[in-house]
Amino acid sequence: MNRRKLYTAVFSMGVQHSMEYRVHFFLGLIGAMFPILVQYFIWTAVYQHSGQDALFSYSYGQIIMYTILAGLVSKLIATQFEHQIADDIKNGGLNKYLIKPISYFGYRLISFFGQKAIYYGITVMLLVGIIWFAASGGVLKVEAVRLVLFAITLWGALLLNFLIAYCICASAFYLHEISYFFVITSLLVNILSGGMFPLEIFGDSVVKALQYTPFPYTIYFPVNVLSGKTEVAAMYQGLLIQCGWIVLFFLLSRFAWHVSMKKYSAVGG
Repeated sequence: MNRRKLYTAVFSMGVQHSMEYRVHFFLGLIGAMFPILVQYFIWTAVYQHSGQDALFSYSYGQIIMYTILAGLVSKLIATQFEHQIADDIKNGGLNKYLIKPISYFGYRLISFFGQKAIYYGITVMLLVGIIWFAASGGVLKVEAVRLVLFAITLWGALLLNFLIAYCICASAFYLHEISYFFVITSLLVNILSGGMFPLEIFGDSVVKALQYTPFPYTIYFPVNVLSGKTEVAAMYQGLLIQCGWIVLFFLLSRFAWHVSMKKYSAVGG
């Protein structure tokens, strides 16, 4: 079997895995709505009691739109393979990838894309409905260039978040108990990425500082490209920066795993 057929099979396995537990799959989609609903009620109360038309440079309509889009994007790019990788490292599951013509990185990446294919399709349908509803209500101005760049930056966010998580997983070579570490880092990355609320809440100085990190380019940047908060020139600049972070974290992930594999003991598997 050549490499192309091999990775096609891995991608197909990823798609099948995402649909294997259908109830869990749809419950996960429904579960993503609860944080959005909670934030909707919180922001509604905040704006009603503030007596202001805009807070943190967002109008009420814009903050609700950001909350919905950020919730969908954060769900779409979520990795959820960290514990599987940790188990492979601890229990010798990496052994078969050391002797077979497939890299562990390649397997995890293609499988990840396969698992996200169904989510991506459903998310696109949800986004079409949200964009139509928001545009008809005057909250969102639909522009072709923003739709195209949003699609591109969304794929970039998916890849960048994978690479960030893959780098974090290298810590499993050194830490005996890794579960809580994954929970903490996942929560921290989500906050710094703007997955819970707009980064402007932290203040201008923090927003400027975070622009020099990869985190805003996973959720905050793609969402603001679509919503119109990001200017046209800044969109292209942000896209280049996102691509730069992808290249950097690809190299960093390869280096981190190359160094960490020296500590791997092929026990079990």
